[in-house]
Amino acid sequence: MKSSNYNCCYPFEEGKMLLYNTRTNALAILDNSHFTSYEKFLRTGIIEDKNFEKNLEKGGYILEDNIEEIELLRNQMLRSRYNSTSLGLTIAATADCNFRCVYCYEKNSIKTSKMTLENQNAIIEFVKKQIKVLSHLHISWYGGEPLLAFDIIEYLSPQLIQLCKENDVTYVASIVTNGYLLTPDKARALKKYKVGNIQVTLDGSEEIHDRRRPLAGGQGTFKQIISNLKDCVDFFDTVNIRINTDKTNVSSISQVKEILDKNGILKDNVGIYLGYVEDHNDAYELEKCLHIDQFCDVNLKFVRDNHFNIMMLYPKLTSNYCCADCNNAFIIDSEGYLYKCWNDVGVKERNVGHIVEKQEDDTSDFEKANVRHYLDFMMYDPTVDSKCVDCKCLPICMGGCPYKRVMEGDTEARCVTEKFKLEEYIKECAYELVRRRSETK
Repeated sequence: MKSSNYNCCYPFEEGKMLLYNTRTNALAILDNSHFTSYEKFLRTGIIEDKNFEKNLEKGGYILEDNIEEIELLRNQMLRSRYNSTSLGLTIAATADCNFRCVYCYEKNSIKTSKMTLENQNAIIEFVKKQIKVLSHLHISWYGGEPLLAFDIIEYLSPQLIQLCKENDVTYVASIVTNGYLLTPDKARALKKYKVGNIQVTLDGSEEIHDRRRPLAGGQGTFKQIISNLKDCVDFFDTVNIRINTDKTNVSSISQVKEILDKNGILKDNVGIYLGYVEDHNDAYELEKCLHIDQFCDVNLKFVRDNHFNIMMLYPKLTSNYCCADCNNAFIIDSEGYLYKCWNDVGVKERNVGHIVEKQEDDTSDFEKANVRHYLDFMMYDPTVDSKCVDCKCLPICMGGCPYKRVMEGDTEARCVTEKFKLEEYIKECAYELVRRRSETK
C-alpha cells in the first residue's frame, strides 16, 4: 500500500489533525495516536492497526501500489467528457436585452434579432437524432434576456418535453434571467414547462444595483425585480440570487440578504452566492475587478458574515469542468450558431458549428466553424499538463476554466477558488460537521 498523492493534512483542534483527500473528497479527524500511526506509515509503509488501515483505504488516503491515481482521474475525465447519454443545450433565443449592465460580456453583440422558426425546428431535429441514446436532457434558457423571447420558450418546451416523455428521458430545465419581465403568468408557464431552477442577479443595495444594472434607457431596475421575486419565488424549486462582485460593489453585497429577508423572498428554496466579475471580451475595466485570491477572501467573509451554510464551501469533485469541455453540450445563439462557452456567444469567429445542417455542395464560407477553437476546448488533458499534474487540487479543478485557459493562457486565474483557500474551507467545514455531530448526541 502507498499514500495518496492527494492527501492534505491540516492542524485542527488541540491534539488533532484533519486529513482531507481531494480525489475522493473524504475528510477525517485524526487524534494524536492515529496521526502518529499515519506518519509512521508514510515512513515505513506499515500500519499495525488493521481497522485504521481499512478506514484509510476506504477514504482513498492509501491505495494499492500498482494503482496510478493520475490514470484514475484521466479515465474518469474521458468517461464524463464523452458521455453520450446526457445532452445539455443552452439556448439563447434572442440576442436582445432590456438591460445595459456595465460589465456584460455580451454588450457588444446585443441585437434585436430572435431565433428563426427554421433554427427552432432544427433544435428539435438535433434532439430527435440523439433521443434514442439519451437518458437525460437539460435545457438552459439564456440570452440576451430570454424572457424577451418567451414565445420561443413556449414553442420549443412542449415539443422537447414530449420527446423526452415518449423516450423515457429525464427532462430538466433552468433559466438565467434578469428578472425584470418575470410576471406570475410567466412564472406559472415556466413551471408548466418544467423550469425548476431560475437565476436572477442583484448587485447590492438599490442605488448600487441600479448603477450597475440599468435598463437600456438608463432607468433603475431594482424595485421591479424585487417586486417580481416576491410574486414569483414560490413557482420554482430553486431560486439562485447571484451577486456579481467586484471592487465597486463589494461593500454592499451583504445587504442583499437583508433586503430579500425584509421583502419575504428569502425562503427555503432561495440561495445567494457571489459571482466573479471579469473583463471577458474587453467589456469591462480590469482595474475594477478583484484578483482571484481577493475574491476568495470576500467570498469566505460573505458566507461567514451572513451565516450561510458553510458546507457550500466544501469542494466538489469534477470530471470535466463545464459544458466547454463536454462533448455533448452546446450553447446555441439566436442565429443558430453553436458555441462551447457562454462567454463566446455572439462572437461569430468562435462558433463551432451551426444547428442547421448544410448540404455538402454548399461552398459558402458564411457558417464555417472554428474547428481549432473546438479542439482547444475538447482535446486538452489536465492530467498531462505540467502546470496541473502535481497539483493536489487537480481532482476538484481538472484544469480549471477552459475559456480562461484558451483565451488567457496558463494564468492561475483559470484555477478554482478552492486552490487559494483550501485549508480555510476545509477547516470551516470540519468545525461545522463537529458542531452538527455534537447537536445530535
